[in-house]
Amino acid sequence: MAKLRTYVHVKDDKGQDHAFGPDDVVPEWAQALITNPKAWAEAPEAQTVSRLTEPPKKATAKRAPARKAASRAPVHGD
Repeated sequence: MAKLRTYVHVKDDKGQDHAFGPDDVVPEWAQALITNPKAWAEAPEAQTVSRLTEPPKKATAKRAPARKAASRAPVHGD
């Protein structure tokens, strides 16, 4: 059974705040939202919160368009 080490606050799917502490039974929906491993004294089982065990997806960085080569026009005073 999952057990918290400290107090945490999470929002449900309706946007309402909920607080859970070491003596509370944490529902499965809240377990999935508590992603900090330091918050858990006894972590939930992997199948309960499988999204936490998956490696995070890396966002692909967009590249800036290539710059045109500088023209070799003379500068004032050359």
